[in-house]
Amino acid sequence: MKSILITGANGFIGKNLIKEFKNKYKIFCLDKNNCDLKIKKKFPNVNVVIHLAAFNSTKDFYKKPLEVIEDNLLPTLNLLNHYRKQKKKPLFIYTGTPEITAGATDKFGYKIPTDEKVPMVIDDIQNPRWSYASSKGLGEQAVVCSGLNYIIIRPNNIYGPNQKNHFVPEFIERCKKGIVILNGWKNTRSWLYIDDCCKAIHKLMNCKKAINQIVNVGSNDEKKVIEVAKIILKELGIKKKIIKKDAPVGSVKRRMPDIKKLKRLINWIPDTKLEDGIKKTIRLNK
Repeated sequence: MKSILITGANGFIGKNLIKEFKNKYKIFCLDKNNCDLKIKKKFPNVNVVIHLAAFNSTKDFYKKPLEVIEDNLLPTLNLLNHYRKQKKKPLFIYTGTPEITAGATDKFGYKIPTDEKVPMVIDDIQNPRWSYASSKGLGEQAVVCSGLNYIIIRPNNIYGPNQKNHFVPEFIERCKKGIVILNGWKNTRSWLYIDDCCKAIHKLMNCKKAINQIVNVGSNDEKKVIEVAKIILKELGIKKKIIKKDAPVGSVKRRMPDIKKLKRLINWIPDTKLEDGIKKTIRLNK
């Protein structure tokens, strides 16, 4: 039976990946609750490492940017340095971020949908928001240079039940409290339901042609943030007027990944329409 180490196993994608993998593989789980990945240590011998662990809340990018950088880089380097010395080397799956595309699309007009060849552009080094994108981008570079076989995945706006610290769950919770404030209402995004994301990761993990590739995981169902907010309000049965607020400085205006490579590699398309995914998210939230 194939063995897999999942870091960030208690996080949103991690928990759902474990459900996707249930009874199919031998799973080892590491998370900040049971292991400090920033400290060098011995990790289990496995066939695959799926490295998800990272700060992934926009609020953290602004409030504690140095911790974001440390939390992205040190665990990644520790894992890579451990496994590259092993006789039997695992496939290393790393979750990058589409945040690295923002400077290229907003400042230099790089094409949207945005493919995996997009250059990484740090728009403003003095804006702490870039702590996440820059450290994640350097993590991608470290993975490429490690000598391990790898797949770098860039998940785009994943959402679903029991998520925390992202637009969809935060807006739902505000609305339930009667606070219908919407930040970045002019922006557009392409959301992907968590089950579809996990199925794509699962298929990529077993796809030989995906080895040593960078792959966008997302959808092409681009929607304005305000349209998503209206879907949420309708599902909640709330008829309050939306209070529109500008996005934080550095928030990309448009984001939609080119997923042609993903479709070509694993013959995959998202199953869940946004309206259905929002309904599931609200209904299944604990």
